[in-house]
Amino acid sequence: MAKTLSLDSNDLAPVRTRPLSASRQRGVVPSAELVPMQFRMPPDFVKAFKQAALDRDMKLNELLNACFDVFMKMKA
Repeated sequence: MAKTLSLDSNDLAPVRTRPLSASRQRGVVPSAELVPMQFRMPPDFVKAFKQAALDRDMKLNELLNACFDVFMKMKA
């Protein structure tokens, strides 16, 4: 027969680990000053866009802003 182990409260406490994510701290613009944009895109585009932001260590809104800046410079 196997021996039983004695447990204390430290053994029963949940282990808090920090989730791995690409998120960073909020930017220099307070959230209260940001306006939400909502639109639908094809799933393949969304996946590619998120991966591009992750590869460049950017937030999604930072990548969208950078893309728009380049677009406006091309049109000018």
